[in-house]
Amino acid sequence: MEESALYDVIVFSPHPDDAEMTIAGTMIRLVRSGRRVLSIALTGGEKGTFGTRETRALEFRAANEVMGSDGKILDFPDTEVTNGPSGRLEIVRQVRLHRPQIVLAPYHTNRFGHHDGSANSDHWATGQLVRDGLKLARFRNVMPEVPPHDVDRLFYYMVPKDMLPTFVVDVTDVIEDVRRAIGAYETQMKIWRAENSILELLVALRQFHGIRIGKRYGEAFLSDEALAFGPDHFFTA
Repeated sequence: MEESALYDVIVFSPHPDDAEMTIAGTMIRLVRSGRRVLSIALTGGEKGTFGTRETRALEFRAANEVMGSDGKILDFPDTEVTNGPSGRLEIVRQVRLHRPQIVLAPYHTNRFGHHDGSANSDHWATGQLVRDGLKLARFRNVMPEVPPHDVDRLFYYMVPKDMLPTFVVDVTDVIEDVRRAIGAYETQMKIWRAENSILELLVALRQFHGIRIGKRYGEAFLSDEALAFGPDHFFTA
């Protein structure tokens, strides 16, 4: 990919695999609708129990090939993502280089404990970084060497267990490709919880969200801002 290629959507994640494990179906549907999607992992996931930075980079590339998206891995330190000035400026730089209309990021708050993988501090710190970085991306006198850019919408994935999603994307028709994208992370398929494989758990979560909208599989999102709504939307499935 070109360093300053333009994209309709940027998906920020703290580690390779986080976006695929949570919203691969949405990313696939966006690509198939004609949108250009860029997946940016802040870290290489090098501190994880399974895999190395090198193996996870290869898996990240394979997963993006399944989804039809492009990918980029930055150099934030794994397990040490924080919402600080230098990190916010890197978000500014990426957003100004690629000028997306929509940005997706993990939700910025999670109160649950150490056994809840979605509550990993890198996850919600990434959400905070992206949220605050997008504010700065509009300011002309911040990083003035790169033209400012105002992202239309920021939507969050990794919805905490105690929150209701703002909307759910139907991913029923692409569920087999979702399985393939997640399965590209062969090192992470070693993760099991209570005799359930990580892949089984992630598909079950999509079944849960799908039930909420009367579909078989779905992926959940939150918005901190009101969404425009007109008469036709009342009748849109």
